Amino acid sequence: MASRKVFNQLLLLPIVLMNFFVLHCQCARLLKIEKAENLVTATCKHTLHMQVCISSLKSVPGSNTSDTKGLAEIALNLSITYAAETLSYVYELKKSSSSANGPNNIYVSHCLSDCVEEYSEAIENLQDSAQALANGEYDRVDTLVSAAMSDAETCEDGFKDMLNDDNDSTSPLSERNLYFSELCSNALAITKLLV
Repeated sequence: MASRKVFNQLLLLPIVLMNFFVLHCQCARLLKIEKAENLVTATCKHTLHMQVCISSLKSVPGSNTSDTKGLAEIALNLSITYAAETLSYVYELKKSSSSANGPNNIYVSHCLSDCVEEYSEAIENLQDSAQALANGEYDRVDTLVSAAMSDAETCEDGFKDMLNDDNDSTSPLSERNLYFSELCSNALAITKLLV
């Protein structure tokens, strides 16, 4: 009888050990995910636009396994992508405004042409800043991302001049320019954590 009890305990031991191992692995995986999510949140607390930071970074699958430098790279790539999408949008607006007549449409078309130039330059600045980040040139990243933000502001300023002349007009890019600036601001704040 005693030998049967020992035999049953010996059979039970591998099952208990296997369950312990599985639970340990699952807990470790959950802790790793929680730690990564906490890194995103902790990092974004250093930005001016925390909610934009959290939602944009978490929208990228690789963010949950990144370190702070990886989050800075993701933030820059998000800025580049959004600038490219905005540039495409500006081309669409320019195409539709060129078919309309009137003095306001001529001015809008001129502003949109300026915005094409500004966003093209912003994309180039951000691409250069991504390379600077990879090389650890954090001051250069700051300069280039700040220049990209200025490009978006210059685009918006052209419409503000038109708005002063016509109170019924609105900038078709205000929301996009603002969101782009928020993305860039977040990228700058995250990069400063690396210094």
